[in-house]
Amino acid sequence: MIRYIQKEWEKNSLRVILVIAFVLRLISVFFSKGYGMHDDHFLIIESSQSWVDGYDYNYWLPWNQGSNPIPQGHSFFYIGIHYLIFLFFKFIGIIDPNIKMLLIRFFHAVYSLLVISLSYKITTKLSNKKNADIVGLIISFLWMMPFFSVRNLVEMVAIPPLLASIWIIIKTDKPSLKQYLISGLIGGLAFSIRYQTGLFLGGMGLVLLYQKQFKQAIVYGISVIISISIFQGGIDMFIWHKPFAELTEYVRYNIANKNDYLSKPWYFYILLLLGVFVPPYSIMLFLGFFNTKKKYLLVFVPTLIFLIFHSYFPNKQERFIFSVLPLYLLLGVIGINNFIENRKNNKVYKSIYKYSFIFFLIINFILLSFATTTYSKKARVEAMYYLYKKQAKGDILYEGTNKDGSKLLPQFYSGKWRHIYHIDNENNYNTYENMPDSVKPNFKYFLFYGNDNLKARTKRVENIFGKIDLEYKSAPGFVDWLLYTINPNNSNDTIFIYSPIQKQTIIKNK
Repeated sequence: MIRYIQKEWEKNSLRVILVIAFVLRLISVFFSKGYGMHDDHFLIIESSQSWVDGYDYNYWLPWNQGSNPIPQGHSFFYIGIHYLIFLFFKFIGIIDPNIKMLLIRFFHAVYSLLVISLSYKITTKLSNKKNADIVGLIISFLWMMPFFSVRNLVEMVAIPPLLASIWIIIKTDKPSLKQYLISGLIGGLAFSIRYQTGLFLGGMGLVLLYQKQFKQAIVYGISVIISISIFQGGIDMFIWHKPFAELTEYVRYNIANKNDYLSKPWYFYILLLLGVFVPPYSIMLFLGFFNTKKKYLLVFVPTLIFLIFHSYFPNKQERFIFSVLPLYLLLGVIGINNFIENRKNNKVYKSIYKYSFIFFLIINFILLSFATTTYSKKARVEAMYYLYKKQAKGDILYEGTNKDGSKLLPQFYSGKWRHIYHIDNENNYNTYENMPDSVKPNFKYFLFYGNDNLKARTKRVENIFGKIDLEYKSAPGFVDWLLYTINPNNSNDTIFIYSPIQKQTIIKNK
């Protein structure tokens, strides 16, 4: 087996890398269920599936907003693709939420292989096969990549068209105007998936102008605009009867609310990059990245502009820079290896690099073993899927603390769209306590978030709605539990499902 792998590696290392990457991502397809964060589920899956079901979960569509509809600032391109996929699932009779998401994760796993293939090809063209092998392998088994590669994150989905836009230009020594045209059209797709990639595309245009490639810059810029006009402006024209309605609102909203979210210091992303690739190897990559600033302008400048903007803008979340992570990595690998090779007495540098890389591999594989199989937000997903299996009907009361109870429940997994009434253990009880029995909601299920003072909380609900009994307990997964234990702000606690007293069967989710 080892000889066979060595033979295949010598023959076609990229193929071996892709097989390794696919196996890791396939593990995540089956075991890394749930969703990573709010945006990769509620902004994509809940919205598109609700449209298929004749409902508008987020009330984004103008005909569901009343007399004065307002765009919400979300690109409908990627969401629309999921709408078509779920529409097809409905047509062929796939209705189980878990099966649908298994297939969605599989589609993304296959699609993510383009990230590895294109990164490998770009590195080979800019440098050599040795560096390309390193880049391909790191992207394949970097601890976070299998997990995020099967998620519905626009930051990840935008990577392949971004890389393809570069590859089409650099793959030949003298690219034709046709190549710049195709590059711009594909680059525009990245923008329609994730607006911020426009910073990268604009950076490429600036480099072409700086290099006095004026024809190429004009063709590239026009083709980007054409692509955006079709896939962004065209969709908005169809829905809102005016082009770029969602894009305009997105820009307005983010400028107006730039300080309302997670504001972090300007060096936040530097620390993130140093942490993701594990120091001291990550420090070498960081220095290597800046060692490429003169030779590889078409890749370096757009990546740097992207990083600088996100470092400057107050609202910072880790995933915001994922779109340029492969480009940062490949430039870092090329830069640090070029630096080492150009030293006269490079034995010391090679030794430091070797042991730093070994340490990175050790830490990476430890993290990889957890991340690749993480069932994220398990408690919330399993609670809703339990209701799907029960074919539960009727309204739900969701009780939790101010901090945790406001966390949305993924109704996609329940198979139904209903109003979920929310109360917490500090407010809103009086709304129901003072309500006449004739108009009081007839709740079929009562969901309690977390077990803090659970007995007292259930007792208070019983005083309003009558006797209830525990029917199902949905516990968080190991990683969710660990993150919650380290920092309770992660809000991944157990959900207890109660029902009126006549239902007394207790089932525990282990």
